[in-house]
Amino acid sequence: MLGLRQTKLRAGLIILGLAAVSIAAGATAIMHVHAPAMSETTAVWSQEAWPFPIDQWGTGQAFGCSGGPCGAGLHLYLRAKIGFCRCATGVSDDDEIDRVGDTELLGSKYEPLAPGHSVDAGVLTGRARVFKVERAFRSSLPVLTVALANRCDAVVATVISDSDVLPKQERMAVDFLRSDLVQRWADTNTGSN
Repeated sequence: MLGLRQTKLRAGLIILGLAAVSIAAGATAIMHVHAPAMSETTAVWSQEAWPFPIDQWGTGQAFGCSGGPCGAGLHLYLRAKIGFCRCATGVSDDDEIDRVGDTELLGSKYEPLAPGHSVDAGVLTGRARVFKVERAFRSSLPVLTVALANRCDAVVATVISDSDVLPKQERMAVDFLRSDLVQRWADTNTGSN
């Protein structure tokens, strides 16, 4: 009789153990669906070396983001152009993006892929527009140019991706432009001085 009770007890424990494993697996699945890992949702930007030759505007700040929401790689190049923006209207149309942007750093032959749209980044306001840059002996490169203004000064961000510049990546780049780091940099390097 004792042997039968021990067998039933063991069987009951096994069933409870399987139920616990099943519940734990379900909870883990729910956690993965509802609580994605930080690296999947948060773009982490790090400073890089400025990769372009010095021109009349000097060097700027370069940042990269790879993995997670950034995909294979996203790069943002940022420069201030003091006194190079319309004081009264800032960057209010696509012609102004073309005039103040840094798209030519990536190639002299480029064309817009779509009309631009308004962008606000803290104290900076302006427009963003996607271009296609033709490159010798390589495939064309999609480039997002974000031209912003603070009074009479322009702040230009040039964003490239290892693939396409998708709307999600544009949002990450603009969110980075709204960050305290970039806002402090803009405050130090533009018309608020």
